[in-house]
Amino acid sequence: MTRLAAFSILALAALSACVEPPVGASGPFDSGARQVLTTQPRPYPSRGIPVAEATASGAELRYVGGILTRLQRQSFAENREYCGYIGLDPTGHWMTTPTMQGNEASCPLPSIPAGMRLVASYHTHGTYSPYYASEWPTTQDMATDASDDIDGYISTPGGRLWHVDTDTMSVHELCGRGCLPQDPNYVAAEDGPLRRVMSYQELLIWENTPVAVYY
Repeated sequence: MTRLAAFSILALAALSACVEPPVGASGPFDSGARQVLTTQPRPYPSRGIPVAEATASGAELRYVGGILTRLQRQSFAENREYCGYIGLDPTGHWMTTPTMQGNEASCPLPSIPAGMRLVASYHTHGTYSPYYASEWPTTQDMATDASDDIDGYISTPGGRLWHVDTDTMSVHELCGRGCLPQDPNYVAAEDGPLRRVMSYQELLIWENTPVAVYY
């Protein structure tokens, strides 16, 4: 999720066993100019990889929510991003690729193992910074998921969880500020003009609108 410079715009922003991640202690899933965060694609096309439709609900949401709950804390402690994919194994159980460790500004998406039916990507938006717009997905996030013909899940420093729906090319806030672990340094007043549902075109306009329009 490379963070590209956007100094004149408002920026919008291990292959495991087939068991769900550990249950967390809390949360609903475990019972100035800014820079834009964008997804760094895998270095090869996804053609030929089997995919399944994401639902953003039920066991799928609990599974990816558990992963991101854990990774949020690592992101904040280490000031870096984490990313990967979730999918189904040949028996229909949830599985994840190895989680890739990035740096403050990027995270390389992993390869997809044989036998995995790809469902969605996931990534953290790292720690809070006044120089990055991290509280929503970006058009590049959407484009990268669309190129894989899958949806995506994104967590933010403010503790939000977003679903990238590439069928409708829109993003949906599944839960608001604080529903996932939150960066202690997060400043809510700098969120920007968030909406719970935003289209690709709306994000594109905001990514190319001068900061002065909003601030």
